[in-house]
Amino acid sequence: MRLDLRALRSFVAVASAGSISSAAHSLHIAQPALSVQIKQLEEQLGAALFDRHPRGVVLTAVGERLLGHAVEILRRVDVAYDDVRQAVDQPSGRVAIALPQSVAKFVTVPLVQAVVRQWPQIHLQMVEMSSGYIPQQLLHGLVDIGMTFGTEDDARMRFMHVLQEELAFVTTAQQLARHRGGPDGDATHMTLHDAARFPMVLPTTTQSLRRVLDAYMAKAGVAPRIVVEVNTIHEILALVAAGIGSTILSFAAVHDMLAARQLLALPVGRPAMSRSIYACRSATLPMSIAATKVHEQLLATIVSLSSSQRWPRSTVIAALSQGDGRVAPSG
Repeated sequence: MRLDLRALRSFVAVASAGSISSAAHSLHIAQPALSVQIKQLEEQLGAALFDRHPRGVVLTAVGERLLGHAVEILRRVDVAYDDVRQAVDQPSGRVAIALPQSVAKFVTVPLVQAVVRQWPQIHLQMVEMSSGYIPQQLLHGLVDIGMTFGTEDDARMRFMHVLQEELAFVTTAQQLARHRGGPDGDATHMTLHDAARFPMVLPTTTQSLRRVLDAYMAKAGVAPRIVVEVNTIHEILALVAAGIGSTILSFAAVHDMLAARQLLALPVGRPAMSRSIYACRSATLPMSIAATKVHEQLLATIVSLSSSQRWPRSTVIAALSQGDGRVAPSG
């Protein structure tokens, strides 16, 4: 049995659009012709791929199963085509990068500038999302490269520890004076036991930073006074600035508000609390020449940002600073 690549692309388009008419429009083909393709594919497989409804179509269980295979097959075909077609010194094609918000604010502009300057035929897609969702995006071939705040015990993934980022106790001058006592100028350092006296605005338990904070607090035997849990950095900082509570974030995440003197940030712990940042990719899906070039530039950009302190309070991992750009399993 042979599956036609055009039929697979049509199937993926319909599954993504949730409508045959919408998919036909995006594929620039007639709706009846697309319907025939889908029907022929269903007959070939001997199973319905979609449940039809007046407002569109929904994948059946068989359709869901085929979708996972189809995305990977088409991705591999596209990579093979690009690798054969492209010269190493003139890479082209789509490269998608998924970054958490606090990483994207530093990396996006210098990375895009470097890629556009060196490889104008590469089409970058910068995707901002929560760190926890990025591995699945990589495994399904929806993005090529990601950065996360943690690793997963999954042989299908490769994680490379690239950066260590210092964490800060973030508050306002008024809250610091109220809950700690003494003049604001005396505050140069914070312990977790100090922080336990403050009402806290923390990330939700689904966020990677929250898991880091919970581990530190459990080790110190500290129970935070949580006022509210929020899943976005922007809202956390807004609540802290409004005096609702204090928080613990990376120095990098609050850099702009510190520069504007809207908030205060103090190191936490001795040695200072920090979190790890990883570059990651799929271990099973091949990287195109273009994606490999962008990955190398991403690592170079991180080294430059950290060493110049444009990424505040961050430390590059030694192997990376020595030019070891290999993506290896985390230890």
